[in-house]
Amino acid sequence: MKRLLLILALLLHGSAIFGQDVCISSISVKGNSITSESVILREVPFCAGDTINSPDFEKMLVESRQNLLNTSLFNYVTIGTHPSGNSGTGMLDVEIEVEERWYIWPIFEMRFNDRNMSSWIKKMDWKRVTFYSGVKISNMFGLGHKLEVRGMSGWEKGLDMSYSKVALNSRKTSYLAAEAYAMFYKNADVLTQHNKPQHYSGEGYMKRSYGGSLVLTYRPQIRWRASAGISYDFSKIAQEVLDANPEYWGVRGRLSRTFALNAMVCRDERDYIIYPTQGMYASLSMKLEESNGFDFNYGQFLFDFQYYRKFSQRWMASSSVKLSTSFSNRYSYSHSKAIGYEIANITGYELFVADGQHYITQNNSIKYLIMPQKIVQLGKNPRWRKFNKPHFTIYGKFLFDFGYVFQKKDKVGDNNYSNTFLAGAGLGLDLLTYYDIVINVGYSVNNRGKGSFLFGFRAPIF
Repeated sequence: MKRLLLILALLLHGSAIFGQDVCISSISVKGNSITSESVILREVPFCAGDTINSPDFEKMLVESRQNLLNTSLFNYVTIGTHPSGNSGTGMLDVEIEVEERWYIWPIFEMRFNDRNMSSWIKKMDWKRVTFYSGVKISNMFGLGHKLEVRGMSGWEKGLDMSYSKVALNSRKTSYLAAEAYAMFYKNADVLTQHNKPQHYSGEGYMKRSYGGSLVLTYRPQIRWRASAGISYDFSKIAQEVLDANPEYWGVRGRLSRTFALNAMVCRDERDYIIYPTQGMYASLSMKLEESNGFDFNYGQFLFDFQYYRKFSQRWMASSSVKLSTSFSNRYSYSHSKAIGYEIANITGYELFVADGQHYITQNNSIKYLIMPQKIVQLGKNPRWRKFNKPHFTIYGKFLFDFGYVFQKKDKVGDNNYSNTFLAGAGLGLDLLTYYDIVINVGYSVNNRGKGSFLFGFRAPIF
């Protein structure tokens, strides 16, 4: 009996220790030579003076580091605690140390004018290349503002300017973004044949577009975000485009003046938004458009849900669903792009598209951590400290996806990927490295028995 009472007492004592509260005495920040301290503290879910349950506090420390890395302002973040010099049990000082990135990047990019790298490699048309040059400045004034100015030459020409992440209040819960552009396109995807977009090129520009947008974002909590925006676009297409497809964009004639309203709300609990391995994401977005005095009307609703889970230190899996529905007062080829474009994709269909007004995709992956993050020290010259400590992580992955596109148009020609079940699978490798760069290679095959090699390169710094 005495032994039982002793064991019970020890268990109760351990539970009391485990469940005790901690009081945050102070929060200090180091390493932020440019970034304002308020920008950093905005990503921390606790404040000095808070009293927090010990297990919850440990979770908050992990979440704080994830939040700071997800700002893309820092290469490394370390958060430590130590007992406060003040009297009192459970008083802790929190110390946040960041290693800032390089924030001013000249832009020089060669972009292949196809839906993805796999499509371009299939044709290897060097004329279909656009060169981007300009400058990108992140974290302007140390406040997290982002300025980007890009000029385009080659296959496409134009100028694009944007200024974003501008906080409108001291609590940094409201942000403003603005963009303006002028674009000139030498080709236009006028229709789909053999389940592939067909480009039309002529002597002059096939499409000219001018426009801009304003977006207001509200972020009352770190993981919640809502936005609303308005945009205007004035475009003119060549007569050859309408001759090739009179239903190209829904409006009557070669001119389009379009006002659009966009809204979105999302909950983001992913650990690392560039390459998530744990957590969830859910969003609901809406787009409403009117062109030429309501000559053409369009609306779209898109639901996106993503789930990521780790089963061990090396094994993890993910699953996501995208569901879109749209409506318009008349058919428009430009507004009927579904799977295979920018938003929704299915492994094995990288070289193809499926057009329609409604679609659903279900993407799944199983990943294995081949090489945990390895940091390479390339020197200790302080002038190069933002570049001389790159890190590398390698994952192997197995992908299997499903999807369906509903096409209401009766005559779809020889395009037979709409109104039918789509599925694909693939194997690949992902390399994650410095400044959110992700490189992936692999091979995929779809349920039509068609396969292709995959190559992708994503570099948000450019």
